[in-house]
Amino acid sequence: MTSHIHKDDERDSESIVSQIHESLSDAFSEYSSAMSTNHEDDPSPKASALLRGHKSEVIDVTFIPGTRLLVTSSADKSLRVWDLDTGKQVGEPLLGHDATVWRIAASPDGRWIVCGGENGSILVWEVATNKRDLNREPVSFEGRKGDIRGVVFAPQSETFASASWDETVCVWKRETGKIVLGPLNVGSGANSVSYSPDGTKLAVGTAKHIIIWSTADGKELLKIQQRAWRVAFTPDGLRLVSGDYQDIRISDATSGDMIKQFEAHNQLFYSLAIAPNGTKFATTSYDKTTRFFDLTTFKLIGEPIEHPDAVQGLAFSEDSQLIATGCHDKLVRTWTVPQSEPEKEPQQASKFHLFHRP
Repeated sequence: MTSHIHKDDERDSESIVSQIHESLSDAFSEYSSAMSTNHEDDPSPKASALLRGHKSEVIDVTFIPGTRLLVTSSADKSLRVWDLDTGKQVGEPLLGHDATVWRIAASPDGRWIVCGGENGSILVWEVATNKRDLNREPVSFEGRKGDIRGVVFAPQSETFASASWDETVCVWKRETGKIVLGPLNVGSGANSVSYSPDGTKLAVGTAKHIIIWSTADGKELLKIQQRAWRVAFTPDGLRLVSGDYQDIRISDATSGDMIKQFEAHNQLFYSLAIAPNGTKFATTSYDKTTRFFDLTTFKLIGEPIEHPDAVQGLAFSEDSQLIATGCHDKLVRTWTVPQSEPEKEPQQASKFHLFHRP
């Protein structure tokens, strides 16, 4: 059977196809223009990297000093190591915990990772200097009876401290797995631990107090009547930054006197980190934001970083230029750290002199 197509029908078909092409072209142009305009008009920070791999919420994050590696922990019971140069996971997940991995910390010398689990377990992993060759067999420590909610290495990397919900703080010898200080009874659930920069003091945030001990003999040096979910020494060792509920408190690390207290979030605060260069600190919350504050003026720096879900893990890179966040949406993000006004001034002055040379 022969098909006959009239010339008029051919012209009509060509006209219709042409109109469709024009409509699609116009629509694409409008979409591209809108996307470009929205991006330019939107001043909110943008993630510099998005790391996918965890099967459940990301609880904690930490950078490994001296490397371009990031370690993350999750409710999926795993740790994952990421190469920030490629944005890819290094090898298979680090396994060993049989419950949520609440806290991770890297040693200052960049050789070790310690992590604490929901069931009180503590594991230590060796990180080789070659980022492709990770020791995937952890050393298991005796652990505690309650959740491990805080871990931190001492400055010399030979010992680390743990905070547990069994109301104790312990200092462990990394090489032997033995407790060398403690258990120190804090009288309520221990949430967080932090060493002073010189390693002579250890601070803990508990459900009732902030307590500071001497690491030489375990003598209690200071007790602040303030609940703290997180606590950290500033890089100069002179102040403590702590957070609880929506509030942030800055305290004198010797007297315990309050320097400043303010509301940082409109929902529950979760984590804080202080930039190694001592200029600022950051906080995360269940209000789905990360916020930066000047460590001198305590003013908010820039706009809050918005996330699609509650934000838990938080860490600064060694050079204070990058932060990583762990979110309930199972993703890890890295961001460029915003500058405070004092940090911008030298750059602005430099530009002024450049354009106003005699």
